[in-house]
Amino acid sequence: MTVSAAAFGLCLLVAVNGSVQVYFQAHRGGLKEVPENTMAAYRHAWAIPGAIPEVDVTVTQDGTMVCIHDDTPGRTTNAPAAFRKKRISEIPLDVLRSWDAGAWFDAKYKGEKVPLLTEVLDNMKGHPERQVYLDLKDVDLAKLGVLIGEYGMGKQIIFVHGSPEMCKRLQELFPGARTMTWISGKPENIRCRFAELAQTDFAGISQLQFHLATLRATPEITYVFDETFLREAVAKTRAAGVELQLRPFDFDARSLGKLVSLGVHWFVADEPKRFAEALHDGR
Repeated sequence: MTVSAAAFGLCLLVAVNGSVQVYFQAHRGGLKEVPENTMAAYRHAWAIPGAIPEVDVTVTQDGTMVCIHDDTPGRTTNAPAAFRKKRISEIPLDVLRSWDAGAWFDAKYKGEKVPLLTEVLDNMKGHPERQVYLDLKDVDLAKLGVLIGEYGMGKQIIFVHGSPEMCKRLQELFPGARTMTWISGKPENIRCRFAELAQTDFAGISQLQFHLATLRATPEITYVFDETFLREAVAKTRAAGVELQLRPFDFDARSLGKLVSLGVHWFVADEPKRFAEALHDGR
């Protein structure tokens, strides 16, 4: 993993029909459109131009890396009562994989399983355009590094962690790695934390996401941050070789068009298909 994160990011933002390409993280694969963290979800995201699925990674009892968001299987599988509140790290792989992870969302997804991380990587082989955000939970980083090295897919991975310090560590362990962290909470908290990170030149961070709440939805969607702050945030991050990523909790063609015009090229969406359609209409 020796590619420059900044250089790779610039390669992605190529001109398309005179405009800059926009990318968006499909949250857990697109949790409002498909059963989250399943192969069906990741394929759904990869089929949408610009979408990059987020993949949550944790380990089973035997240390196998699997893709599931929660510490327990109760919410997103049909695990029996005895296991619903049991930690994934306490469940054998064969037991976890015996449960259905798709039918709870829609009957047409019956038979989906909690994916192995190797299944995700296998589905990226021969598809250099396919990328993933790896949101690391309880994972052995050395083992993960070996696996990624074996697959030779460092350029296609963006590491996700809530701690900027962990992002620094990831870049130290994996030279050239791209990383993403986020800021959430009330607007004043986001402004304050953003200013703190700016003082460090966003050390260890390739993409900085913050949550974009809606101030009002009518007569048009208006966000809690005004255009001046957003434009300055884009300028400050980009000056440090970092991309600003926004997670708008509400959006339509008009609101996304405005954000793109301010220079925002990276987003997060729970509904990647609807997001792509609104983005297209807004541009």
